[in-house]
Amino acid sequence: MKGTFIKIRGKSLYVEIHGNEESPPLLYLHGGPGESCYEFMIHQADRLSEKLRLISMDQRGVWRSEAIEEDEPLTIYDLVEDCEQLRRQLGIQKWAVLGHSFGGLLGVLYAIHYPNSVSSLILEGPSFDLIKSIRSWLRKAASLYESIGDAEKMAACIDIANGAQTPPEILDAFIELGQGLGDLRMKVYTPNGGSNYTKMIYSEREREEFGRRTNIHVSKIFAEGRIFDSLLPKLKELTLPVLLIKGRHDPIICEEQTDSFVNDVRNGHLKVYEESGHLLHFEEPERFAMDVIQFILESNHN
Repeated sequence: MKGTFIKIRGKSLYVEIHGNEESPPLLYLHGGPGESCYEFMIHQADRLSEKLRLISMDQRGVWRSEAIEEDEPLTIYDLVEDCEQLRRQLGIQKWAVLGHSFGGLLGVLYAIHYPNSVSSLILEGPSFDLIKSIRSWLRKAASLYESIGDAEKMAACIDIANGAQTPPEILDAFIELGQGLGDLRMKVYTPNGGSNYTKMIYSEREREEFGRRTNIHVSKIFAEGRIFDSLLPKLKELTLPVLLIKGRHDPIICEEQTDSFVNDVRNGHLKVYEESGHLLHFEEPERFAMDVIQFILESNHN
């Protein structure tokens, strides 16, 4: 799986393009922050490119994209602006956007700030409100700690989930309690625990460098603080066709956020995968690809 490097606003970003140039274009925005597009493309590049021109990138400073230095600024809106500049450089008039998790948050911001650039929006297990997502995650993590008999960490999860801590404190607890689950951590996200989730082709040395870059990216995004701002009030601003694909067992797009989507997105559509969690493109790849392709083609036709 090979990509190219495109200079966007002073940085070389790693970009992959799959599919026929005449097919409807789709931009994929990965989660995290800092996760890269690598895993998604393993599971979906061949499937989606049968009918679409699939475009993805490692976001600014992440994984294979050029590193951000410690003294360089980075904001969420830099990531949004990179999407728009990539569209212009590729000569695409309008494209559909698919965002997973944190990428869903970016997709909403992009569609709101550049409504003439986005034809339709697909949101896979998005977070519209990071704090609500983390609280929901902690409640699910508490049940896993209970299952292994760790009452202390179970109580800590419940305390943070129901408490009045500041966003940075909640984030710190999420990171610490996530690490405490060890191999069980993926069970919070998906019922099957993420077996065979990622087939890694990069060396340990390369992965260490990717991790260094990602850590800088993540620290700057969280230090900026806008990632903690709820997007729920902004959902009413979306006027384009929007598809929310949600796994029934996904803690990230919790019921409160789902209800806001259903009530506030005027051209919104909801699909729920009853047996899946947060990683729908991996858990039910064929169904996921079919739903995404169908939605984009129908939206373009209408």
